Amino acid sequence: MSRLDLALRRLAEGCFVCAVHYPEEYAALQEADGRARAEAWLSAIGYRLARLDAEGAFFMAHAVVTAELRNRLRDELRTVRSRLEPVVGFMETLRQAQGRHPQIHAGDMLWESEISEAVRGSALLERRLLEMREIGGARVTDSAIDRVRRMLAQLQNDGYLVETNPTNKGYRVTGKIDYLYQLIGFIAENTTHLSDDAVTDQLGAQSRLDGVPTGGGAAFSAQAAEDADAVTATDSVVNASKGGDAAT
Repeated sequence: MSRLDLALRRLAEGCFVCAVHYPEEYAALQEADGRARAEAWLSAIGYRLARLDAEGAFFMAHAVVTAELRNRLRDELRTVRSRLEPVVGFMETLRQAQGRHPQIHAGDMLWESEISEAVRGSALLERRLLEMREIGGARVTDSAIDRVRRMLAQLQNDGYLVETNPTNKGYRVTGKIDYLYQLIGFIAENTTHLSDDAVTDQLGAQSRLDGVPTGGGAAFSAQAAEDADAVTATDSVVNASKGGDAAT
């Protein structure tokens, strides 16, 4: 099977074809001939080839907005708002507390051990993680480290991570993360109007998210910065208290 045939199969499966997750398929779609053939094939079945930007992942999008598509888009927005947005918010707060840029980018590496160590070193992060109900399969008996593993597994299952180092549990962020940030930004700007067809059509008519304002992503990162300041302040108090106890 050729690289382009594999790319078409991935698109038909609903995958986001990016350089991280599907490098061969992505390379095939980067070529003008491959892209033209993919567009023709998708057009024949009522779809079109889309991507969020010149370097972003390719994906299959509806050519025409229908009532069924609107309902599916609303379901996806609900999923993001209830299950994925809190997870991304936690990850951004953690990165900010580590002195790193909060927003996660395609190609970034996430290490289970590094995240676990950061959580163990922060009482606020640990409590926030244990209180999160959005992590798939989470149990009340889970430790914070169990929650870290479940959170990474959830992001992997949803296509936002690919495990590149099974031995040391290293995960690389895929290009689908850009789509997630765009959804989060769209939700932030249209929360009170998501039941309005005209608003939902902004999503569907533009191949899911092409052209949707992205300011919400910056706002999301700004909120993560505020949360990270709270983590730093709280942990300073906790560590000072521990030091005082040791001194006595």
